[in-house]
Amino acid sequence: MKCNTKTMVAMGLAFGLILALGYWALPQFRGSLTSLILVACSLVCPLSMLFMMRGIQSGADKPDARDETVRGQKS
Repeated sequence: MKCNTKTMVAMGLAFGLILALGYWALPQFRGSLTSLILVACSLVCPLSMLFMMRGIQSGADKPDARDETVRGQKS
């Protein structure tokens, strides 16, 4: 899994835009949205790390193509 800075910035800006639009368009939910924004900001790093580790772990279960060719040559 490759970390692409451009994609991360775009996702962060899109998330911020959606939250700002919701805060502006739904004044009756501003208190709830404020709490949601604070919780989301504090959980975004741990959740992204969890998903990244799962992505790396699922890729580690697959046999590497180079290992297969090396094994075939030794036999």
